[in-house]
Amino acid sequence: MVLKDINTAGILKKYKMLFFCEYIFAVLWVTLIDREFGEHRANLTPFWEFANVIRNVERWFYIKQIIGNFVMLMPLGFMLPMMKKVTWKSVFAVSCLFSVCIEITQFITGRGLMEFDDVFNNTFGAMVGYKIQTLIANKKQF
Repeated sequence: MVLKDINTAGILKKYKMLFFCEYIFAVLWVTLIDREFGEHRANLTPFWEFANVIRNVERWFYIKQIIGNFVMLMPLGFMLPMMKKVTWKSVFAVSCLFSVCIEITQFITGRGLMEFDDVFNNTFGAMVGYKIQTLIANKKQF
């Protein structure tokens, strides 16, 4: 029996979309869904976590926070160019907007601390993911 017209590109696109949706759900789970409601809290002081690391105030806690937020949106920057042709500006805008929406929702629902540092670290991580993806894609072209 011969299989005809297998649309591997279409199947691959569906799997990419499914994986992307699962990733977005996982981020929302970690940042919002799996948290208890609480107080409205915010710290919009830029780089206060970095300052705590430098001053050795709960250094390892804040290092884990910084790295966790950086790594959390790195896959977003990596996957967006796989889904659609995008520029670094659009990846920056999407990742920043996604992070801001999470932070605002955390504040409104009391399910976390709304902070500038998270937006910065998330967006920076997404941009690194984008750069890794573009380096890999450009290497394949040679």
